[in-house]
Amino acid sequence: MIELGHRLIEAPRRWVVAAEEWLLAEPRAIHGAALCRIGTALSVLGLLVANFSSRDVWVGQASIWAQPVRELSQFPELALLDGVSGDILTAFYAVTIAAALAMALGWHTKAANIVTLVGFIAIVAQNPVVGDEGDNLLRITLLWLLLMQTADFWSLDARRRERRVAATDGSVSAMRQAWDGERVFPPWLSAGLHHVGLIGLITQTILLFTAGGLDKVSQGVWQRGTALYSTMQLPEFRPYPGLSDAVSSSSVVLALLTYVVLLTQLFFGPLLLNPITRRIVLFLTIAVNIVLAVLLALPWSSLAFIALTGLFVSGETYERLDEWLRATAAPVGDWLVLRWYDMQDLSAAVLDRTLWAVVDRVRAGASRR
Repeated sequence: MIELGHRLIEAPRRWVVAAEEWLLAEPRAIHGAALCRIGTALSVLGLLVANFSSRDVWVGQASIWAQPVRELSQFPELALLDGVSGDILTAFYAVTIAAALAMALGWHTKAANIVTLVGFIAIVAQNPVVGDEGDNLLRITLLWLLLMQTADFWSLDARRRERRVAATDGSVSAMRQAWDGERVFPPWLSAGLHHVGLIGLITQTILLFTAGGLDKVSQGVWQRGTALYSTMQLPEFRPYPGLSDAVSSSSVVLALLTYVVLLTQLFFGPLLLNPITRRIVLFLTIAVNIVLAVLLALPWSSLAFIALTGLFVSGETYERLDEWLRATAAPVGDWLVLRWYDMQDLSAAVLDRTLWAVVDRVRAGASRR
């Protein structure tokens, strides 16, 4: 009995110690965080670039028609572009595009993340009428990514850190390190913040999928498997009318796609608990978003959802993929280098027979005169 009491007392302590070790140990899911950073930044970049020509009607002075809804917005960043001229809007828009590109490349990642977050909210919040859940997802993701170590892989910051490892003397200021994307906090604190951001982003992703699935399953059109039909009849969601008609005319394909969308959202969280079902639901989620990106002309929202699925892939999978890509890229790179040399030799031979021959004749004629 006494031993059982000791076990009951020690169990919570062991759990607390294990939680502390997990939270403050080496950062986890850093490959997934890097992939999520790239996908999210490309989503913002694509959305802003695609709507650059219509920015004035969308969020500029010509969007006065959205003013009643804009006044209800709770985002403080909205004031940054409130009543500004078209030139200032264009400059702000261009800065946000540049920040999103820098974030995707991993160049001064934290600073780029902050500018992208503030700029994206300030721009998109100007017109809540045309906003969708993809915009909300991007806001949430950009916010949580601020806490995470997203530049440890596939970034220019990582390359810069590698070059400085051997040469650094410890004299770089903390502010300069932060600007260069280096860690300025103690390792345990950096890891703790990373895991807080990771847990927060994963939790909100699961809640978002589950809430979307519960909302859909309560609607009769989703229960009957015809929800996507009416959407594909709207002109703005028919980038390829022939393809939309082919899908909507097949009741089997339409019902199958509808139920896959519904089930992957509704059971996304529970299916993550098992390694086999996790692979299946991640594959289906990516496949569904690719199909919807093509069918409904939603590439940037779909890319934002796909970027989040990278958080649920194990580090071992990323390492195997990285090794495979390196092994595949090396022969391709060697082949391209050899072809480049062949092209140089061919170009030199052509120039010797044409341009340089003409130049020599002109020089010879000029010297005889």
